[in-house]
Amino acid sequence: MARQVLGKGLGALLQQNETVSASTFAADDKRVILAKTEEIRTSPFQPRRRFRKEQIDELAASIKERGLVQPLVVRRVEDHFELIAGERRLRAVRTLGHKEVKVVVMVATDQEVAEITLIENLQREDLTPLEEAEQYRMLQTRFHMKQETIAQHVGKSRAMVANMVRLLDLAPEVRDMLDNEEITVGHAKVLLQIKDDDKQSLAARNVVRRGLTVRQTEQLVRAQNQPEQPTPKQPAAPAKLPAGYEKICKELSDSLGTAVTITPRGRRGGVIEIPYEGNAELTRLLEIFGVAARP
Repeated sequence: MARQVLGKGLGALLQQNETVSASTFAADDKRVILAKTEEIRTSPFQPRRRFRKEQIDELAASIKERGLVQPLVVRRVEDHFELIAGERRLRAVRTLGHKEVKVVVMVATDQEVAEITLIENLQREDLTPLEEAEQYRMLQTRFHMKQETIAQHVGKSRAMVANMVRLLDLAPEVRDMLDNEEITVGHAKVLLQIKDDDKQSLAARNVVRRGLTVRQTEQLVRAQNQPEQPTPKQPAAPAKLPAGYEKICKELSDSLGTAVTITPRGRRGGVIEIPYEGNAELTRLLEIFGVAARP
């Protein structure tokens, strides 16, 4: 079955096959045959969303010069072939107008197809970070695979798989920046610490505009995530003294030899403050009011 060659690349698979004519093909064979290009459909499990035209053109020129060195890998689905590996090669031969192409026909389940497609792209480093993350998420949700199992199949750590899947939680604008290589995966992981989409997008634009490094982005995010300090309350402005009270304050101050203040509180009350410094000063003031100082 296909699982025996998962993680080993197409080389291990192709070594099991020999070229035969299309007329001898049987549904359970795993051999190289010729198939009509019009009968080959792309895979719904293909994680790649972007195919650069210049790369397809270069590959087509190479195939025109040297032929197709490595066959496509397909499986039979109802009345057609479904591509498992080799979409760039298929696009290239179609560009050249080829009506037939060499393929390896194998029997594989949906899950095996998804895994093989992901592994082949990872080995060629063809996937963008978000394409890779989407494929991991699909294996989790559609096939109920645990992250640890996915990590074992693709030869990566569980933590790496988990961190890649988290990229799908980025704000839409930030995901576009990552897809367009305006920011790196390192920047994106740091920006994930900002939970609000609008604030995360604002921070990402700031990173791009200022050309910040990942370390500088960490500092930016740390500062942005700090709780806002409450604005200190301003002391209430003292109530305005009724007319004539300022004159009374001055007279009391002159009489007592210390600064006396009158502070209204509420509608009818208030406080008269007579400050003093030291026991001798207190004794002096008490004597003015006719109060004997007590030890």
